Amino acid sequence: MTTLSETAIIDNIRQRRTCTATIDSGAFSLKIERYQPAVSTAIHNGANLRQELAANCLLSKNERYYEEDPFTGSFIASQPITLICHDSRYEYDLNRSVEESVYETAWGKEVWKTPLTPEEIAASKAKHAQFYRVVSALLDTLVEDFGQCIVYDIHSYNYRRYERDDLPVFNLGTSTVRDEKWRPVIEQWLAQLGSIVVDGIDISVAENDIFLGKGCLARHCHSRYDNVLVLATELKKVFMNELTGEADEQVLPAIQTQFSAAVTANTDAYIRGIHNSGS
Repeated sequence: MTTLSETAIIDNIRQRRTCTATIDSGAFSLKIERYQPAVSTAIHNGANLRQELAANCLLSKNERYYEEDPFTGSFIASQPITLICHDSRYEYDLNRSVEESVYETAWGKEVWKTPLTPEEIAASKAKHAQFYRVVSALLDTLVEDFGQCIVYDIHSYNYRRYERDDLPVFNLGTSTVRDEKWRPVIEQWLAQLGSIVVDGIDISVAENDIFLGKGCLARHCHSRYDNVLVLATELKKVFMNELTGEADEQVLPAIQTQFSAAVTANTDAYIRGIHNSGS
């Protein structure tokens, strides 16, 4: 895959060029096969940790992996516009504000053997800020061209830690959505998720149940743009053993295929709706 600087990536976006590239920091990859008012993201997909941070980390790679969102990038990989991140949330968490993006403790565990230096923290925060500059350039362009845009913000969650047996396979968080005009789009996506069929999995869908969609990506987009809707979607880790990290050889490929098809169908319906409304 081509490696490009932030400046080159943003220039490609502003010039409406197609591209597939990894940013030169290695933090994330952007693919634009064609311009359409829909972006798919997997911001917790990655597990990379800078060498100096890995040496200072109290947590094993397996412990970090447990709180990451493995395979989420594969659920959206075939979509026309994707942002798939490669760094671990333990380096910087893109779903927290830049000020709170570098952990000291996480899920009740100390993260570092010795406190990070100001320089190490600044390097991590710089990657966080870089991602959001690219996101903003991309959404600026899509809103300019199409008038509005949706963002599929894809995550996964561990469910064994909860004392509930009715947790949804798919949860859509909409608490930061400010305008009721998006309700038909939200309902369409919930229905699309409910139509997914995977052998051996009882598909259930909820809105604002286990997660409310209050992450930084949703807040950034909903505060900056009136015409961008973030569909903050959590998948229960039914496609893997969350304790060991081992993928389910039957369920994972089914989810990959079915979820991607659901995104495509939902996007097509959304674009038809834009055209029919005259936007």
